[in-house]
Amino acid sequence: MTQKEKTTMSKLKETYYAKKLSKIIKNTSAKVTSDVDIQSPEWIFSLHIKNKLHYDRERLQRLLNRWPADKVNSYLTTLFSNISLKDTIQLAKVDTIVGKLKIDLEMETDVFEKEFLRENLNYFLELQEDDIEYLVLDGQHRIEEIVSFFSNETVFRPTSDIILQVEGESGKHEVKGKYEDQHDLIKDYLFKNTPLIVVTYHTGDLQELANIFITSNSMVAMTWHEKRILNYNLNNRWLNELCNYNTNIKSMFTNIGSGMTGEYDLLKKGDTLFTAEMLLWINDNLYENQSLQLDKALCPNKLNKEATSKLYISDKDRSTTKKILKLMADGCAEYPDSLMKKFSKSSLYNLFYTLAFFMQNNNKWGKLKDMNGRYEVSDMKSFTKWFFDKEFARINHVDTYMRFRKPNGKTAKQMHDYSFAKHNADQKHGSKTCMKDQGGSKYNFSDYGRLRYLLEELSESMPDLLQLGIISPLGSRSGDYSRDQLMTGHGIDLSKSKGLHLDHIVPVKKNGDTTLENTRFVSAKTNMNDSDRTKKIS
Repeated sequence: MTQKEKTTMSKLKETYYAKKLSKIIKNTSAKVTSDVDIQSPEWIFSLHIKNKLHYDRERLQRLLNRWPADKVNSYLTTLFSNISLKDTIQLAKVDTIVGKLKIDLEMETDVFEKEFLRENLNYFLELQEDDIEYLVLDGQHRIEEIVSFFSNETVFRPTSDIILQVEGESGKHEVKGKYEDQHDLIKDYLFKNTPLIVVTYHTGDLQELANIFITSNSMVAMTWHEKRILNYNLNNRWLNELCNYNTNIKSMFTNIGSGMTGEYDLLKKGDTLFTAEMLLWINDNLYENQSLQLDKALCPNKLNKEATSKLYISDKDRSTTKKILKLMADGCAEYPDSLMKKFSKSSLYNLFYTLAFFMQNNNKWGKLKDMNGRYEVSDMKSFTKWFFDKEFARINHVDTYMRFRKPNGKTAKQMHDYSFAKHNADQKHGSKTCMKDQGGSKYNFSDYGRLRYLLEELSESMPDLLQLGIISPLGSRSGDYSRDQLMTGHGIDLSKSKGLHLDHIVPVKKNGDTTLENTRFVSAKTNMNDSDRTKKIS
């Protein structure tokens, strides 16, 4: 930057602060204070290399996809032409966030709000422990491309000429290609003198930080759920961790034939939306007025002044949802991809409901058939095959569509209102009735046709599923031996039993019995590594 440019920048900065009249007027309603500084690529590069910046990739997944080459070249052209000052890099100071959250937590009396604040504090304390200084709110792509160029990873092809001249030298230098290819003085100039406008926010109000991000990225259309998931709270963190870090869950949503579009698009956090819906369904087994209920569960109450109520989700609800989702994902992982393509997102809902009927302790629907919380899946591969066979038959019943003739004489068809396929499109469940022998319906009930249909099919198949060992009574174990009896039977002295784990050679989940022949005592590490596997004992 030339002396003239530095002077101009200095005046702009002085004018900006003068206009604020900060010594005379104080904005008492402002939740956020900020500093505006002119920094260099060297400064932001150093922070990045030293891992001082945190990019919240869990919440901002799709917005962090790499820019295409033409966009990279366009940005670098404006940057090195000193016309990128409209593009600010926006950061939030982690220390400030932590300090404010500690104060809020100490003063808060509401149990629900204390849980919310504690979850937020733990999140940012982890960043602080890792020596993170800033949370990046806006500028992720720009930082990425700056670092890439000055790391010699980018071959820069400017969209317009950038010509620099070294004082005292003849000739001019065109800025293009890799950073390492530039004249030494040019490299130093680009790295240390290219101006970057950096806004640093000082606030512990996490709702305001979310609002800053949404406003900063207003050019990128965001679904309401994407905005909702930006809030820092326990449920959102749980959703992101479950969907982002489980290979089979990611694969399940990727491989399903259709339905993961619109707000359910995976690049728009659609997997977390699906999972959030199932979490709320586990919470009350009805789940009407979905959007409102999601807002109550996922948006912070204290920091969202428009919220009139809140929905508490227990650890038990999260644990049950996670258990079911992981199980169905494991089953889908072993199901042929070509067959998965025949089904839509609706079938994933139905698979979840079906498993919940007998896996959730207090499931309202499972209670109707006395199966709630009473069974577990012993063979998920076979269960998945059974479910999709049934699902295929339900959806593709010959009477699903009614054919009729148009006034012009052409034949058309429409979905029968009493068909399962029609029920399948009903997210609120309760609005459509079911009539036996109508539209391929096998059953007759007045409400919640979709759920009752699935429940009836499961109930009718339960004897076969039990007989085949696909499902087993929860905790059922053949053999009448206690741990102490088995220790004696295996010749293990009481004094030598500390730290030994009881292990089934054929796991209980695979119908293994608790007998002398099918048990052994092993170390904790062996038991953990051999868990749920059939062992070959040499």
